[in-house]
Amino acid sequence: MASRLRAFRKAMGDPERDEFARAIGVSKTTLASYERGESEPTASALLQYQKTYGANVQWLLSGEGEMTGLGAQVAKAPERDFVLMPQYDVRASAGNGLIAVNQMPTSETAFERKFLRDLGGSPDRCFLMWSTGDSMLPSIPDNSLMIVDASQTQVDHGRIYVFSVGNAVLVKRANWRMDGKLDLISDNLAGKYPVETFDANRVEDLVVVGRVIFVGHPP
Repeated sequence: MASRLRAFRKAMGDPERDEFARAIGVSKTTLASYERGESEPTASALLQYQKTYGANVQWLLSGEGEMTGLGAQVAKAPERDFVLMPQYDVRASAGNGLIAVNQMPTSETAFERKFLRDLGGSPDRCFLMWSTGDSMLPSIPDNSLMIVDASQTQVDHGRIYVFSVGNAVLVKRANWRMDGKLDLISDNLAGKYPVETFDANRVEDLVVVGRVIFVGHPP
């Protein structure tokens, strides 16, 4: 992603780093870190690239599609080619869980349907949200933009899902046991996060929001 971020700034007239950083709401040091590949932009920073400069977030994340102007392309393209994917003001906690404060989408971002299908997703059921916490490192860094497929609610062993448990929203890896119990596990072994186990008769208490199919890179 770092090379695309550098290329994007150059394509925007190659403004000075401090000027560009102010425009997207980050410090010059943070922007430099993005462009050197030392860290990845937060969800809010990526959306600011889109709002301020018309960046194609899909291109920034994966290199797919055009660098800019996706909104104009969508207006001219056949409906089957692109989908406006909603983003929700909810954070899926890679930790101890956060309360979902707003279930209404706050924005929409255009993605190519083929891109989502290639990830194994159902384009019309995918949405954007972000994570917080470090329990899913290195698969999902803190404050990562995620694509979640809401059509995939059957829990498969070894995959990463967003779960709703009461008022908490969690992102965890599913692990089915031989005794029929379901473990929700964290990838960050160094963090010594406890495994959350659901007995067979409690699995129904879990609401599967969807499967995580993309986190800046496929998880």
